[in-house]
Amino acid sequence: MNREERTEAERILLKIPRRDWNLFLASENGQWLDRRVRTVNDALRRAMPRRKFRRSRPATEIIDALGQRLLSEERCGPWIREQILLALPARRWRRLARRYNDLAGKGALEFHGNMTQYRAGSTVLASYWRVGGRWAKLFCEQARLPESLAQRQPNPLPDDEEVYPVRPLPPLHDFQVEVYTELRQLLKSGRGRTGLLSLPTGAGKTRVVVEAVSDHLANLDGEPGNRNLVFWIAQSHELQQQAWECFFQLWQVPPERADGVSVHRRLPLAIQRAWGSRDPDQILFDERPAIIVAGIDQLASWVRNRPDFFTRIPRSRHLCTILDEAHSAATNESREVLLALGHRSRKAWRPRRGAPPLIGLTATPWRASDELFGRLRRFFQKRLLRPETLGKRPVKRLQKRGVLARAVVETLSIRDTPPMSAAERQRFELFGDLPNDYLVRLGDESRRNGIIVRRLLDLPKGSRVIIFACSIIHSEMLAACLNRARRRQVAASITTDTARSQRVSSIERFRRGDLEYLVTVGVLAAGFDAPKTDVVCITRPTTSAARYEQMVGRGLRGPLNGGKAECLVLDVQDAGLPQGIQSYARVLKLWG
Repeated sequence: MNREERTEAERILLKIPRRDWNLFLASENGQWLDRRVRTVNDALRRAMPRRKFRRSRPATEIIDALGQRLLSEERCGPWIREQILLALPARRWRRLARRYNDLAGKGALEFHGNMTQYRAGSTVLASYWRVGGRWAKLFCEQARLPESLAQRQPNPLPDDEEVYPVRPLPPLHDFQVEVYTELRQLLKSGRGRTGLLSLPTGAGKTRVVVEAVSDHLANLDGEPGNRNLVFWIAQSHELQQQAWECFFQLWQVPPERADGVSVHRRLPLAIQRAWGSRDPDQILFDERPAIIVAGIDQLASWVRNRPDFFTRIPRSRHLCTILDEAHSAATNESREVLLALGHRSRKAWRPRRGAPPLIGLTATPWRASDELFGRLRRFFQKRLLRPETLGKRPVKRLQKRGVLARAVVETLSIRDTPPMSAAERQRFELFGDLPNDYLVRLGDESRRNGIIVRRLLDLPKGSRVIIFACSIIHSEMLAACLNRARRRQVAASITTDTARSQRVSSIERFRRGDLEYLVTVGVLAAGFDAPKTDVVCITRPTTSAARYEQMVGRGLRGPLNGGKAECLVLDVQDAGLPQGIQSYARVLKLWG
């Protein structure tokens, strides 16, 4: 909701008496909401001086907690809708009642003519809700609520657009040219071969691979029988969208080259989506050069439920497969997909002879002592594609050159961290990472949250800050705290529960500087690019060096890549957690 819509919603909710709010928050359906409100207030009370902290009215706190889901949240939406109906003028209530049976549909309770506003009538009218439906739109219209509360969140379409001339991307850096050359050779004569491309986050892995593949396809003569079909597999929507946009840009306008000779594209390139519940029958395999940008979950689902998709793939045209975030190759899903695509042997975990090249991408280099990459070393035939010009300390070298930002690390030490239960400790020892229920409890700690929020509020005004939270609830709570403290919307929470269009809108507002804080969990650790990020705050403890490095990497774009010279890393470190919880210093050792 924007500021005007929020004001409208708050004006209506203020008609609900405080006594009724308190009774609902104490009820079974309202307790979880009461917990969220209390968590925000406790954190703000600890983060702000007493003279500045003021409790808001219940209506304001509820809007902070629910946002766009104010009317549609399953546990509290019906009660809020009923209270709004009870407060409606009788004329508008009767108008809704007359239209209910026609608009609510088969799944709704039936409304009888003898039902009244202050008895069963409002309960029945409030019981039905379908976001995007005609009844929801009429409800908001009669209640004088923002129409956006009744709408599905569509992909945002611009009313007007100003078109600027497209300039080619600048030439690859010398260290990127090294890897580009190796990739071109692998694509030309790499049947049955694999390679793992390793560059630090922010050094342009995606750009190098997309340019190498695009130039290879552009040099083909277009005759039938060419190997011109590429699979690009990634885990998250952000990584998939990043690959899509990069191919689109580099194919439309060939980038500049240091030697001044660009590789022109004569044929159209087909970029096809294979993620987000796509129907596999809609993916066409014709003679055009084609990039299939796919989600690993989507392909694994097709392996189980639609194996015919893989039998339709023209094997003679399969040029290569790119596996982004290659450390995921060790999972069962990835193994099934690589087998279905013909990359691995059925009986052994090794590349199949004569298979198209498989190219993995990673920001974390191999270490002989690292068990995570032990199996990957064997599968990728111990072939690491890594520029020699960067030496053994690539991060330091790239920071000196301005390709990467220099990380200024500040540790936020948290004492009295709640201990894990015996069951949680057992799961940690078994799986090697903190259990989700423990991370949820950690996100509820008011003292811990107060320290984090206080430091975030002390950052210079106008800073762009990415915050990695412990859980979805924690992410929403931190965003609510920052908005309440600054008395305007300066923060947005982006999680797996966030509608895709709302996610896109919040990211664009952050890039423009309209939002100062993006709080996230499980979404923006990879594939998200906001070069002007000033601060990365990591509140989520993790034992995974790769995950930690991905999170920090969101702020490491340097001046030569459109970013900044420095990025502040706020590293929340909890005392008493098991050994192996990562910090920036530990992860940096992977790169020397």
